[in-house]
Amino acid sequence: MAGEGAGARPGKVVLSRYREHAFGILAMFLVWVVARYMQWSARMDIFATTRFEFTIGLLLTVLCVGLLVSRPLPLGPARALLIAIVLLFAAMLVQLPFAADPITAQNTFVDRVVKYAFQAFFMLVLIQSPRYMRYFLYAFLFACFYITQESVRGLISGGLVWQNQGVMRLHGAVPIYTHPNSLAGLAMGAVPFAVFLLPVWKQWYVRVGLLVLLGTSLTCVLYSGSRTAYVGFVGFALFWWLTSRKKLKWLMVALAVSAVALPLLPDEYKGRFRSIGGEKEAEGTSKESRIEILRDAWQILLENPGGIGVASFPAVRMQRFGRAQDTHNLYLEVATNLGVQGFVIFMILMVTLFRAFHRARKDYGEQRARLARWLRARDLPVRLRAAVRAHDEDLVFLTAICRAAAGFVWVRLVLGFFGMDLYEVYWWFAAGLGITLLNLTVRTRAITERLEESCREVSATQV
Repeated sequence: MAGEGAGARPGKVVLSRYREHAFGILAMFLVWVVARYMQWSARMDIFATTRFEFTIGLLLTVLCVGLLVSRPLPLGPARALLIAIVLLFAAMLVQLPFAADPITAQNTFVDRVVKYAFQAFFMLVLIQSPRYMRYFLYAFLFACFYITQESVRGLISGGLVWQNQGVMRLHGAVPIYTHPNSLAGLAMGAVPFAVFLLPVWKQWYVRVGLLVLLGTSLTCVLYSGSRTAYVGFVGFALFWWLTSRKKLKWLMVALAVSAVALPLLPDEYKGRFRSIGGEKEAEGTSKESRIEILRDAWQILLENPGGIGVASFPAVRMQRFGRAQDTHNLYLEVATNLGVQGFVIFMILMVTLFRAFHRARKDYGEQRARLARWLRARDLPVRLRAAVRAHDEDLVFLTAICRAAAGFVWVRLVLGFFGMDLYEVYWWFAAGLGITLLNLTVRTRAITERLEESCREVSATQV
């Protein structure tokens, strides 16, 4: 938004700017985001040798602390979410001295909790306008696209497809996404953003990009052969339907698309999906192994309701049962690692996240309702009308992000029934979005009020 500030003579168009930090700092953050998700350090030796991500992250930390000191953020709207995050940190910290596997616990906490949490910190400091939010999503979605298109090309060439559990399964090209479940998890995380942002991003080239991302992501989900991701897709479809305003129309379209698409899917992947419900697997006994893990995890939880320590389940399971696999279930992972109290805190954080997205979405909707009158007015100057329309488009965009972020968390929670994701970046990504979206309600509301004031002044001079 362009502008000169408030309080001018009657009839003068009053616009406002978002107070954005220097774009160079944001650009550094975007490079860091792309480097982390694309795993530059695993692709080129120079990035690993120079510890590129760590160096950029350290510089960003210093800069963001300085920015936060010089210009405090309006964190009041996100107070409940921040408290839930602090409580989860505390629940992990108190487990470290008593962890059954202290070395793994300490390394996991530093490498997969503290370091990942910096993404949320960078987001809440640097993303202070819809424009900067767009740039952040461009970076995040580009990284998701690169990873998924890389695997799609590997699918076409055959270089990233090999047999596992009796099915030809698609893999990722870098270590963090090598396992089909990891690749499909990343792909499913991009789907809510592609779906909910597609109707509100007006530029044709951005829409084409989102459609291509949706195509590569769904291709990765299908050919990964990941039953976890298949359940995640069904869970997202349910979320999409529940949050849709036109549920009957959505259902009819979904049935039509399914009628066309299902016959075209390869039989081995349809069989893979049916095996979730009881059909015999093509090869192996992964279902039986998972059930055995769940039984072991439940027994360990009953014996240690206060928790066994961060990332300590494999060590305790080996000692107790002679088997070393991890929980393969987010909820039992949280409960066994952090205890019943940690599980309660984690669920409070999830509820608080959904409430944050709902509150932000409601606030943006109320602002749009206030601007609706002026969008219909015919007596506004062209520049002011354009400013109102642009601000309304920003509010539509932020509302769509609220839906996408809620869908993202929902998908992660559904995937959590079959995977252990407590020490992943997903929660910090979602927390960063939640805090940022709540903070932006304060900034957008100030601009809404100034635009309303300008509209009233202009309208009064014409009476």
